[in-house]
Amino acid sequence: MNYTINDSKGNVLEVKAFHPGVFLEEEIEDRELLKKTVAQQLEILPTNLSEILKGKRNISPRLAVKLEKVFKISAEYWLNLQMAWDLQNAREEEYA
Repeated sequence: MNYTINDSKGNVLEVKAFHPGVFLEEEIEDRELLKKTVAQQLEILPTNLSEILKGKRNISPRLAVKLEKVFKISAEYWLNLQMAWDLQNAREEEYA
């Protein structure tokens, strides 16, 4: 099922959520951080960070708070990204 919105000119735009790991990886790269260092700051294993970045592991409320502390991006933002991703997947499964 596709979800759409209209831009200011009335053109239909498809809305597609993405896993929060995509945004996290962009933040890490934009800030020129080492993934190993980020994992240490988040107090998680580097393999767990890699799984998050690949979309294989979700952002929990506890991790969202740690991300807020490290990146200065609110925990609510991280959880909203996760919720949008989860809802999209649930809808795709339900309407498939």
